This record gives sequence, C-alpha cells and structure tokens, in this order.
Amino acid sequence: MTAGPVDTVTDTLARSLRGPHRARREMVREVRDGLGDATEAYQATGLSPAEAERRAVADFGDPQQVAGELQAELTARYGRRTAALMAVAFPGLVLLWDLLWALDPTPDGRALEPHAALLARAVDLLSLAAAGGSLVVAATLWLGARRGSRPELVTRGAGLLAFGTLAAVGGTSVLLNVLSGADRADATYDSPLAVVVAATTGCVACWLAVSGHRCLRLGRPRDRQRTS
Repeated sequence: MTAGPVDTVTDTLARSLRGPHRARREMVREVRDGLGDATEAYQATGLSPAEAERRAVADFGDPQQVAGELQAELTARYGRRTAALMAVAFPGLVLLWDLLWALDPTPDGRALEPHAALLARAVDLLSLAAAGGSLVVAATLWLGARRGSRPELVTRGAGLLAFGTLAAVGGTSVLLNVLSGADRADATYDSPLAVVVAATTGCVACWLAVSGHRCLRLGRPRDRQRTS
C-alpha cells in the first residue's frame, strides 16, 4: 500500500531527527496530529480526503527544513534537561555526603588530615561550581530558544561540563580516600547508610554520564549527525 503524504512527511522526520527515542517519537506524533487536524479542516470545506491531505502537507512546508527546526528544538530541550539535572544532582550529592559525615564525622575517632580536609572542600566547591555553570547553560538555552539561535554548541557544552565535573569530582574523591588511608576508608564505608549513599552517588553519576554523552552527540554539527 502506497504511503500517503502525511505518512511520507512523518517518516522523513522520524529518519532525520536525532536524540532520545521517546522525545523523537513525541515530536513526530505531534506533527502527525497537527497534519491530521489540518486535513480534517480542509475536508470540512468540501475537499476530498486525498486533496485535503495534500493541502495540509503543502502548508506544512519542506520536511527537511522542518526537521532542522525540530532538531534544534530537541537539542535545546535535552540540553536544558541535562543542565537542570546537574543543577540539582551535584548540590544534592554534596548535601547527601555532608549528612553522612554529620551523622558519623570521624568513624575511627580521628579528625581528617589537613590535606584530606582540603580535598573534601575541593569536591564540594567543584560540585557547586558545576551546578552554577549548569544554571548558566539552562538560561542560555532558554534565551537562545526565544531568539531563534542554534543550540548545538551550548548543548555540547552541557555534555562537556557533565563529563568534566564527573572526572574532576571522581578523581578528587578517589585521591581523598587514598590519602585518608585504608583504615579510615574501611571505617567510613562500614555502615549501611554509607553504602546507600555510595550506591546513590554511583547511580546518579551513571545517569549524568548517559545524559552528557547524549548532549555531546546532539551537539555535533548537523552534517556530521547525518553521516553518523
């Protein structure tokens, strides 16, 4: 069975768009619903179903051009989502670990060495700085959407910020545990609460890594997206 004009347009969009499957599917469905409404409106004027569908598609415009506009919207939307996630996740993890230390600050009865305390402070500052940067990214994407600017570079920046912060915070945390000594590390992670906090941190880090990777992919120039 030959596909109708509406099916052809939506199939073209589905092939052209890049990004999370669910978001792409929702966008294509919105387009299909809009074309369906336009077709019904033309039919109400007395046109045949086939002619009404052709008119609706003609009003829609060039599918490739529309795909570019939808791709920009999808890229900006995912960049804002990732930035919002980082703005909440990084301070949240800081508070979670601070809570753990507040409940049991010195598991083995010894205070942190000065260099270890400095590294712990560095982890907090890196996380909070990343949260601030994420707010800037989200605001830039929001303002860019209002002005019609391209979001690829900023969304790619969100991905780089995610990976850079994960690497910096992760590396500093590992160094903190190494310099604190095996006895303190064992004592710190010996409680069920510490295991829960560590597991939560790992899950959030994986989530941020996946989101950051998608931002890097969506932030590539569109000619590279089409050839990948």
